Amino acid sequence: MEIRHIECFKYAAEYGSTRRAAECLYTSQSSVSKNIAMMEEELGVRLFERSNRGLTLTPHGRELYEHASNVLRGLALFKAVRAEPEPLFVRVACYPSKMISHYLCVLYNEMRESEAKELARNPEKAMPRKTSYVFLEGSISEVADYVEKGMADIGMVYFAGAQAKAFRHILGHKELVYEEISTHEPCIYVGPRNPLYERESVSFEELENCRFIQSTRDYFSIDHHLDSISLGMARVGAFHNVVTTNSDNLLIEMLLYTDICNFGIKLLKEAYRIHAIRSLRIEGCGKCLSLGYIRRRKEQLGREYLRLLELLRTQLVSEDEEEEQTG
Repeated sequence: MEIRHIECFKYAAEYGSTRRAAECLYTSQSSVSKNIAMMEEELGVRLFERSNRGLTLTPHGRELYEHASNVLRGLALFKAVRAEPEPLFVRVACYPSKMISHYLCVLYNEMRESEAKELARNPEKAMPRKTSYVFLEGSISEVADYVEKGMADIGMVYFAGAQAKAFRHILGHKELVYEEISTHEPCIYVGPRNPLYERESVSFEELENCRFIQSTRDYFSIDHHLDSISLGMARVGAFHNVVTTNSDNLLIEMLLYTDICNFGIKLLKEAYRIHAIRSLRIEGCGKCLSLGYIRRRKEQLGREYLRLLELLRTQLVSEDEEEEQTG
């Protein structure tokens, strides 16, 4: 049995006429009658009662009509999938960062605006290309795994510059490469309940009395290599890490409502402005943290990722210029 047999049967059943069915299928009335007859012969049942008033389904015909409708509905879905443009996936992994999260929102809005303009220029165009976004957070090791396994195409990370050689060596075994974007100072983030809240900077010695919340630690996490960031840090030793979490929500809540600090990278001067969280410079610490992205060695980044990187670089340059002016 072929699809054309089912189509002729379905339309003849709906219109009660082989002539009307032929008009819908852009074929001849005799062709519709022939296909229905072939279907009846193959099934060994009569599908229609024929009279001067047209065609009426037999009990067998009524039963098969539902099946025929389901078959043709499923076929239409298959054709629709084939007709749709290939979907685009934007998959980003990141060490927890509000800046990266924010600029993924900017990228989303830009791409939506671009889609709308394209549709306005070509209203007769088929269904626009679907875009799906994936954003994963984790430790540096987890971000590298996400990229290696194809769960993300780009992984944004930062770590102590002294660890760059070891980091690149490990990535080499995974067929991954690291591209540095810029270097930055370390800092601590504090909320209104912290006694250092009104300060602009903090000394190494003062860190001894601070209590910290940090993300899940791995070998390349900053707090695991304080001695490589600065000799001054080495004098402090391991700071008092009270809470370890991979939850950005918990981190923000703890900073807002307790005296706990967070040790991180100084990216945005007002990174947590909406949450009344401030960043304090660590005195005597230069730009010793490397910020960049991981990608698979043999794959080139699509234009959506290049745009995301452009947004980040533009923001980082403007921050550097602002610091130079205020410095």
